[in-house]
Amino acid sequence: MTPRDPDRGSALPAALLVVAVAALAAASLATLARTEVLLARNRLSAVRALSAADGCVADVVSALPAGWAFDALLLGPDGVSGTADDGTTSAPSGCAAVFRPAPHPTQALLNVEATAGEGRRALDAVVGRAAEPAIPALLWLSDATTLGDIAGALTFSGADPARPGVPRAPLAAPGDPTLLDAWLSAHAGVVTVQAPAGAPFHAPPPPLAELAMRVRAAGAVPGGTLVSAGTPPLALTLISGDLAIDSAASGRGLLFVNGLLDIAGTFEFSGVVVASAGIRVASGARLEIAGAVWLGNGATLTIDGDAQVAADGAALDDADGLLGLPRRAVVSGMRDAS
Repeated sequence: MTPRDPDRGSALPAALLVVAVAALAAASLATLARTEVLLARNRLSAVRALSAADGCVADVVSALPAGWAFDALLLGPDGVSGTADDGTTSAPSGCAAVFRPAPHPTQALLNVEATAGEGRRALDAVVGRAAEPAIPALLWLSDATTLGDIAGALTFSGADPARPGVPRAPLAAPGDPTLLDAWLSAHAGVVTVQAPAGAPFHAPPPPLAELAMRVRAAGAVPGGTLVSAGTPPLALTLISGDLAIDSAASGRGLLFVNGLLDIAGTFEFSGVVVASAGIRVASGARLEIAGAVWLGNGATLTIDGDAQVAADGAALDDADGLLGLPRRAVVSGMRDAS
């Protein structure tokens, strides 16, 4: 009889143990791989949701009109306090946005909830008003259709001596800014945009109705601040109706013409000129504005003579000192609310 090898009986259990350990390791690796895939998917969903929430905040705030406080937003679409829609506002698809009061009256709290695929993210943003008055555009339109054919010459100079690093755009209006670019290109022979200049951009219309109420409440002088010679006083001027300039006139501050500004002579102004029904510069006439021009809904712009609008941040600051000008809404802080 052949002697039995004592190691042969332990080989099978050892092999089975190795197989079991290998199977356990493989199962663990598979579980780990599945976990990593799920974590990666969750991280991707979270990133997409955060990006969607960021975009929602940007879209909602950029659509807000320039103004002062946020009282109307806090009332919601029905304009009545204490109702279910208080603070609700329109938002992009996949996002909900609600405004809430903030401790400071010139601020509002914006809460957005956004979903992207399987991810959801909520953000709280503090919305305030920009430090710079108005918007960085020379001609601020309530409606892009105001821009018609120009028979004379119109010059935009966006270089601002007070803010040399931030040239102003020639135009801003609601709607697609490519239409403004197209208008400038179509009138390249008569409309000149001097370099440097910002690009035309989308902006909600200027809040002329509220501005008119504020001008009246501030005691604006009814047409008595324009002079034919010398240095004009820095003042608020409110014209109820059309204003015709037949010879030479100049002014400073803020001029609100609740009608048509009709220029048949020479008119120079430093600050902000608001014309609810538009501006007409007759053939042979000249208009020079250092600051900005704001036109109302349905206004017309007729330039048969010579017109120039040049950036002047100091002139805007002077007008802002007389009556706080409307300002753009900006995000001053943001945190994760999820």
